[in-house]
Amino acid sequence: MGNIDEKTLSAILGRIDSIKKELEALEYEVKALSGPDEPEAIAEPEAEFEPVVEPVPEPVPEPETAPEPEPEPEPVPVDVMDDIPQEPIDLSISEIDIPEEDLPEAVKPILDTAKADTAVMDVLAERQAWRIDRPGSAVKNVISAISLNDRVLLINVLFGEDAMLFQDTIAAFNNMQTLDEALSYIKTNFPDWDMDSEPVYRLMMAVRRKLR
Repeated sequence: MGNIDEKTLSAILGRIDSIKKELEALEYEVKALSGPDEPEAIAEPEAEFEPVVEPVPEPVPEPETAPEPEPEPEPVPVDVMDDIPQEPIDLSISEIDIPEEDLPEAVKPILDTAKADTAVMDVLAERQAWRIDRPGSAVKNVISAISLNDRVLLINVLFGEDAMLFQDTIAAFNNMQTLDEALSYIKTNFPDWDMDSEPVYRLMMAVRRKLR
């Protein structure tokens, strides 16, 4: 049995050797057919081209142009007297105690103007209707020269709806002797009266019938 195995083994080895020789012969024939040229090198696959994308620069904002400065206004010449606070000067003749001959020449025209204005006001006052119109017959009490309707008008308009003030004023007029006293009383106690108004006209016409 062992001999058979050895034979079998020898046969197998013999066959292997013959196969090797056949392979070597086939390899030799393949080289002869290929020729002396070296086998072509297998070209490596080209790398895919990746396009280079350059970054787009951000737009640079244009510098804002500063507005042109407006031309400065030309300086206005300032009068020196404008910087000095000017207070109104009262040149009323009643408050001036200096004799006219001692006053500067520049002040005399001002006084003359003030006197002229005063004279004009006096003339206008003398032309007030209640001074010129004939008042009527004389009375002993001013109230008797005022009608009932006029009493209501005078109390409402001249005396602020104060009946007692009206009566006190009439009583004061009755105790006076001249028209100048009545005018001075009115100027002191009722400076807001319009001496040219209709209510004052009606009152003064009654007063004139008492104070001639």
